[in-house]
Amino acid sequence: MIRIKPDPENTFSCPDCHSANPVINDVIVPSIHVVADCTCQNCGLEFYQGFPVGHSVEYPVFVPKTKDNPLPGLPTPPWFLDTFLKGVRNVRDNEVAIKKIVYKKCEKVVILNTLDYLYGHVILKLYNALHHLDNDKDRGLVIILPRMFEWLIPDGCAEAWIVDLKLGDIVYGYSSIQKFVAEEMKRFSEISLSKAYPVPDFSRIDIERFSKVKPFNLQNFSKLKPTITFVLREDRWWLESKIDHWLFLACRKLNLTSLGISFLCSEQNRLIKKTIRGIKKNLPDAIINVVGLGTRGSFEGYALDKRQTSISKEIEIEWCRLYASSHVVMGIHGSNMLLPSAHAAGCVEILPSDRYGNYAEDLSIKYNDRRQIFFYRFADQYARPRSVQERIVEIILCYEAYNTKMCLNVY
Repeated sequence: MIRIKPDPENTFSCPDCHSANPVINDVIVPSIHVVADCTCQNCGLEFYQGFPVGHSVEYPVFVPKTKDNPLPGLPTPPWFLDTFLKGVRNVRDNEVAIKKIVYKKCEKVVILNTLDYLYGHVILKLYNALHHLDNDKDRGLVIILPRMFEWLIPDGCAEAWIVDLKLGDIVYGYSSIQKFVAEEMKRFSEISLSKAYPVPDFSRIDIERFSKVKPFNLQNFSKLKPTITFVLREDRWWLESKIDHWLFLACRKLNLTSLGISFLCSEQNRLIKKTIRGIKKNLPDAIINVVGLGTRGSFEGYALDKRQTSISKEIEIEWCRLYASSHVVMGIHGSNMLLPSAHAAGCVEILPSDRYGNYAEDLSIKYNDRRQIFFYRFADQYARPRSVQERIVEIILCYEAYNTKMCLNVY
């Protein structure tokens, strides 16, 4: 945790003259970032410094307050620096509705800021809540989160500040969010910030405390009909070859994006159906589900199609129940795999080569023994349906023997 009231912890230095301990004039929360408004005591530079929470733990970020000063050279990814600039230099005056829920009154609190413009980033930060609920019982937990994630608030929090913005809009800072947080912080005698680690230890996460849905019970693994759920999306695809990708790029260049998306969704559906046919040959009584955003094509005769064109609390919970009944979930790499992998027994993921640096970042890996390797399997972005089908079937047919040999018969 990082203390911000009273006497904010000050480990900062001036980005220009590198003098330590600048004056922290204020602590502000305009949206994604928690920011120190600083003045260098040596050279007088005024600058914004991000507290090391969320992705700032990995990417320290600071910028001069005025555009007249050049941006410092930082080992910070452009996308992350961009969110910081939009949060502190491009603050919007739009009035943002914020709902405050007080579950219990506390004088000392930890603030967990989960605001982010990416779905997966919000969930990953939210996972940190359990650490504070279980280990910081002397202070209450205050969660700041987007409205669409209200259904995931775990029991035991002191307060929730629910921001009514679409995720894409949260990339900017808002004066109304800043003012709301500043006013609310006056009520507490002591305030610390959660580190909000962007990739917490999944093996310590009890997903039921968030979704209120019990995950798959491994004790029933062989007692239940084999169940596989495909998690699809219509903005990232499982492709058969590089040619498919090149065709999409050509469509985009010719301003025929809609045509390209339709083609790739059709091709992806064809690969899924071929995979389902292979699964059924090995597991004739298998139950197959399809979920995801977008309803292009039909899976009639192949699977129970639970895809939707928009998302809601009720739909999310229904999908979580399907994941929790699944021996395996299958999908392409992305934040869409966080909740499925948290509830299902295992998963098979299509991992594009440009995502190798994010390997397993989108999976809620809940095992801390060799089952990490057994239950979480990856396939190339151009994998053949037979290859994917074999991974799925092997998990279901081989688990009991594998678990006995590798996990149970040891000292």
